[in-house]
Order: sequence, then C-alpha cells, then structure tokens
Amino acid sequence: MEQGKRREFVEIIERILRRWGYTHTDAMIYAVLLMNCRPMTISELSEATELSRSSVSSSLSRLRRDYFVSERKRGKTKIFTANPMFFEKLLLQPKELLEKEIKPLRSITQEIMKENHGLTGERKEKIQRLLDDLRKVECALRKIIALEEESLEC
Repeated sequence: MEQGKRREFVEIIERILRRWGYTHTDAMIYAVLLMNCRPMTISELSEATELSRSSVSSSLSRLRRDYFVSERKRGKTKIFTANPMFFEKLLLQPKELLEKEIKPLRSITQEIMKENHGLTGERKEKIQRLLDDLRKVECALRKIIALEEESLEC
C-alpha cells in the first residue's frame, strides 16, 4: 500500500477508535495490525509505529480486552492479529446511546416539565421542543436497533 493511502487508512481508523474512547496509540496499533497480512510481535509493532514497547504493550492490552486483537504464542513469543470488530462495536452504539443518555435525559426533562407545570411562554415551549426532539431520537434509535437485529438474522 502506498505511503499516502497507508497514512489516510491510519487516520480514519484513529478517528473511529477515538470516537469509541480509545487512544491515538491504540488506533495506530490496530491499524498496523489490520494492514498486515500476518501476525506481529510487540517488537515488530514497536518498530512499525516508532512507539516504545511498553506503549505498544499497553495498547495491545486494551485492544485484547475488547476483542479487537487476538494473541497467540509462537514458541516463547507472543504474536498479535487484528480482528475486524467495526460491525459489532457499531451495533452497541445505538443501544448504549438510547439506554444511557436519551432515555434518562427524556425522563429528567419530563420531570422538570411536571414540576414546573405552571410554566408558560418561551421556557415551556423550549422544554416541549426538547421533549419532542428526544422522542424523535428515541424513535430513530429504536428503528436502527431493529434493523441491526434484522441484519443479524440474515
């Protein structure tokens, strides 16, 4: 792969993984493993990324924990392989967003509206618009979740 495409590949992987809470180093290690046709050792990854062995090792621990990377032994040496995990990770996003953020926010907003039932004018309208928006987001997320569950049946 040409150098420019390789750099662009790593940058895109980094944007995706950073959005999911991983570090720049995690993303770089994962991208290098994805691009390689064969498993790599910590030393090879350290050389390919110009990172210290301890940084590589820390990132590999995080990536292994979340199944992005598999580890095997070749003799006494550990070798690592990337597991494409984008689909599985993407499936979790709408469910987590719905359960951890949208539903609780909607519930709190509804309570605020009830506690301030005497609200009028602009403030009441703003809270009502927020509730309407949260209902739409919840509906859209439920549809996405249903589509994802359907696609798993295929």
